[in-house]
Amino acid sequence: MHIHWFFVTISTLVTFALLLMLVRWIGSTQLTQLTYFNWVAGSSMGNLAANMMSTTDRTAWVTSGFSLIVFTLATVVAAFIALKSREFRRITNGEPIVLIHKGVLLRGNLRQTKVNLDVLMMMLREKGYFDYADIEYGILEPTGNLSILPTQASQSVSKADLVKGPDLSPKGQGPFIEIVIDGGIDEDKLQSTGHDRAWLEQVLRAHQVRSLQDVMYLAVNEEGEVILDAHRRDDSDHPLT
Repeated sequence: MHIHWFFVTISTLVTFALLLMLVRWIGSTQLTQLTYFNWVAGSSMGNLAANMMSTTDRTAWVTSGFSLIVFTLATVVAAFIALKSREFRRITNGEPIVLIHKGVLLRGNLRQTKVNLDVLMMMLREKGYFDYADIEYGILEPTGNLSILPTQASQSVSKADLVKGPDLSPKGQGPFIEIVIDGGIDEDKLQSTGHDRAWLEQVLRAHQVRSLQDVMYLAVNEEGEVILDAHRRDDSDHPLT
């Protein structure tokens, strides 16, 4: 029993030192796991190190340690190849993809990146923007971050805007509340604005929208002013990646 715990203690300390040395060998970018490549390398090395720390068999420990060293060597070689070959970088790291072009959502690119509209709006709010019509370009980076270029007409967000949302209306009628996102109705928010389904259908008819499924985004403020995005255009009109 005492030998067992002694072996576990020593193997854990040695594994920690070995893993620290190997990560330093790979480079500092591994610490942030910036891309798919870094994420796969980091998670795989962590699993191999966990196997080393959890085993009580010396042969299994040596085998896992050897696998960890070989995998690290493969990671270093792949990183070196990526420095020399842009095509290899495209395969391992991916490329930035345009999600918003001149205030228009590129739904084909959204499907490609598996990013739904709720997540995109959250990422925009984190940047201080509550309406994608204010965005000239919105680009999803290989790291998962959203880079945006706002339009010149967009305004900065105040502290009060962060509570209820910014005043997007030209006459200052108050912040907008999202009612429809990606063809789905938020019934609670619809009721909170004092409107019902009949009003919503009337708005769709007024904007010549045939079906609720065609609505990408619909919001209304306290004065009844509506922001509606019902773009049915093909994303091939904006072949941006």
